[in-house]
Amino acid sequence: MFIIASEQTRELDRLQKYLDKLGQPYRVFVTNLETDLDQQTESLATFFTQKDPASKIGKPLFFNDLAVPELWECWTLGITTYLFDGEERRANVVLRGDILSRTVDRVEWFAQAEEIVSIDVYNRYGWRSKQSLLTEAGQPYLDIYLNRQQEEVLLHFVSQGTFLLQTPKGRDRLYASKEELQRAVLEQVLPEDEAVLLMDKALLDVVKEIPKERLAYCANDARDLDEIKEQVSQILLVEDGLLREKKDGITALSGLVDVEQESFQPEALVMTASQEVEGLSRLVHQFPQVTFHIAALTAMGPKLTDLATRPNVRLYPGISLDKYEDLLSSCSIYLDCNQGEEVWSSSLHALENGQVLFGLKSKVHHEAYKDLSTITDTVEEMEQQLDTLLQQPETYKELVREQARVLKLPEKEALEELFKRLEGGTA
Repeated sequence: MFIIASEQTRELDRLQKYLDKLGQPYRVFVTNLETDLDQQTESLATFFTQKDPASKIGKPLFFNDLAVPELWECWTLGITTYLFDGEERRANVVLRGDILSRTVDRVEWFAQAEEIVSIDVYNRYGWRSKQSLLTEAGQPYLDIYLNRQQEEVLLHFVSQGTFLLQTPKGRDRLYASKEELQRAVLEQVLPEDEAVLLMDKALLDVVKEIPKERLAYCANDARDLDEIKEQVSQILLVEDGLLREKKDGITALSGLVDVEQESFQPEALVMTASQEVEGLSRLVHQFPQVTFHIAALTAMGPKLTDLATRPNVRLYPGISLDKYEDLLSSCSIYLDCNQGEEVWSSSLHALENGQVLFGLKSKVHHEAYKDLSTITDTVEEMEQQLDTLLQQPETYKELVREQARVLKLPEKEALEELFKRLEGGTA
């Protein structure tokens, strides 16, 4: 399976997650110039800079391992790290996201008065993959892409928009635009016998030689797809949403759950944009054996913060996306009984992570949820439903299966068959 996307987006992350659930191997090609990519992902830049398989061996560069002139050293003040030549600061060392690991993301080199004149970018394998030369206004005018041997491979003259490919034999090639470079590279990387999942409508013309039976388009929603449907065998919906009505040639991936991989944990998640979560305080006190994880994108009001004194409550004001993903995978219960708008389509994410949905008919964020047996009219009834699950945890998987049936969520077996047909060119 060969995925083509413009960049690493949330939608691409979700598509990869679905393919992982299905055990479907895949490769990703992004049509940008990113140089810090994982082993199964390639870009316009890495196509030229990572020809050698050894390029993708290694780990992020520890800041003290930066190659610097003799007597230079890295100094750290608080969270700031810089290169010091004994008299002056010569560069900022910007660390990767995991600051505690103290590994290098980029080095910003100074001229006089600490004006940044160039930036060296380091990838996850520990070597410099790009150098940007900057104007006095701090804008790049030349991007130099390097291979592991630190040879200049691809030059991007930013203001002109042109690219110069430098080859060992001196047969340099000039590309007049990113589009021209993009087309030339894709003509080389497009597979002859793999299914292609396209996430960029602008590239439909580039992939027109791919047999229609091997080509699928990944869309965010089911609107304005008539023209695209004529060019591909299947449209896959990767964005959040329940597809309540079956449509020929359109398959929703949202809500896919692998029940057999899930196990029950007495952990409950609430994502809310309001402190008004009906019945929450009562449930917290009634079920001390359940850990309630309450999360919000903002600060929390006193009705929620007052619950922090309870030993079975965890609060996450201003929750990060990474922590949200962790909670989705660790909790087995989701409470949909908060007032206001839903946050991040969290109830649907909960469903596809094997959580049993509990809620009130007056509060649920999707009309379809009212058909579920665990969605009740009163808090008392919700209590009873939750108590039954806690007393009989062996019913957990059946409840998850029931959710999938009632809501008509994607079936793993049907999707496996769909991708099998795509790979075989019979879709």
